[in-house]
Amino acid sequence: MPSQDRKPEIDNLAERFSMAEALFDQIQSYSHGMRQKIVLMGVLLHEPSVWILDEPMTGLDPKSSFILKEMMREHAAKSKTVFFSTHVLEVAEKICDKVAIINKGKILFYGSIEEMRQHFKGDESLENMFLELVENE
Repeated sequence: MPSQDRKPEIDNLAERFSMAEALFDQIQSYSHGMRQKIVLMGVLLHEPSVWILDEPMTGLDPKSSFILKEMMREHAAKSKTVFFSTHVLEVAEKICDKVAIINKGKILFYGSIEEMRQHFKGDESLENMFLELVENE
């Protein structure tokens, strides 16, 4: 990434994640959450069209978690892909267009939450549907 593009994007991400004041501190001084934000900034810096994130909210404070979810929605709104894993089913239920339920490496369901609700013939939460799928496996 050319330096003339990199600097403004670093500044933008640092501002969004409230890291502008800490950018030049030693990483050893960072908390777990600050380290998570630096990793996310490094991954998102070059604006990849596909985001693949593993438990990206882990360690983030509520504000940073909100910002990341907002960024994920913005990215998806540009017809780009955000693929992430989470054990926090409420997050998946609120922000995902499609979900895959995986148990022991096997995909038990793939589709929209609405398709999943139609399958279960109700208005259950993703957590309840997940538990039922896994218990029946």
